[in-house]
Amino acid sequence: MPTAPVPANRSLSLVDLVSLLYLGAVWGAVFVFMRIAAPEVGPVWAAEIRLAIGSAVLIAIAGLRTRRVLRGRLVAFMITGALFSAIPFTLISYATVTLPAGFTALLNAATPLFTAAVGVAFLGQRISGRVAAGLMVGIVAVVVLVGWSPLEPTTTTLLAVAAGLGVPLSYAFAGNFVRARLSDVPPLELATGVITAGALLALPVAILSGPPRMPALNGVISLVGVGTLSTAFAWPLFYRVLRRTTPTVASTATFIVPAFAMLWGSIVLGEAVGIELIVGFGLIMVSLLLVLGIVPAFPTRARARVTAVFATVLRAV
Repeated sequence: MPTAPVPANRSLSLVDLVSLLYLGAVWGAVFVFMRIAAPEVGPVWAAEIRLAIGSAVLIAIAGLRTRRVLRGRLVAFMITGALFSAIPFTLISYATVTLPAGFTALLNAATPLFTAAVGVAFLGQRISGRVAAGLMVGIVAVVVLVGWSPLEPTTTTLLAVAAGLGVPLSYAFAGNFVRARLSDVPPLELATGVITAGALLALPVAILSGPPRMPALNGVISLVGVGTLSTAFAWPLFYRVLRRTTPTVASTATFIVPAFAMLWGSIVLGEAVGIELIVGFGLIMVSLLLVLGIVPAFPTRARARVTAVFATVLRAV
């Protein structure tokens, strides 16, 4: 079935920007919710329960409409469900068992970097010099974050970091796949189908991991919160932004997530905000401004002076 044409370079509207800020807030809470719930019920079961709650809410709202959309597209929805929910949600749960909420969220902020790279490598997309510069700054931010972290470089920590970086890689393929194959599906129906497919795909893995442990009250609250606020109510909004803009722009929601993750982690879990998190977040915000094109207009002379300074530094290096 042919997909509807979608403008590739539509500018970011105020509604889209507010949507990205909302997504940053509720997705920042994911890392706190999972930091609490994953150790209590197990990381795989935490992801499955999140998906099951989100799926139940979305089916209750748009189940009938989604059933009609699924006809002839079951494979595409299953692929998207794996890449956009089952795999990354499980990896997030696994990473948050070991890593602080803010640290894991900053790793997740690499999503636009991977998204743009996948688009260039596999879809023949082109990026401007400004966007390329923003993505390079984002890469530096991830390097600073991981290299400057006070965490002990044990095997468990390194595996958790690898899982944290696997999340944006999965999202990158998913975002481009959705734009290529499911761009004409309305956001609510798309979210319903994807989350439900993810719940079905993650269930066998959860069962093989053993029975879930009984969570305490804070674990139950966290699972309900992540399943509703951060999943059922958030993903339709994300797919709306993705449909109106581009995969790279939509994925910049993950640039906003770390600020909220560090805020919620500090308030709820009492996590310390170290210098590596502050520097990493500052670099990520610079990357966000460049990727979105929100760049201050400097006077010509000032811009020339900055360029000259950079040229001098590069020659010295």
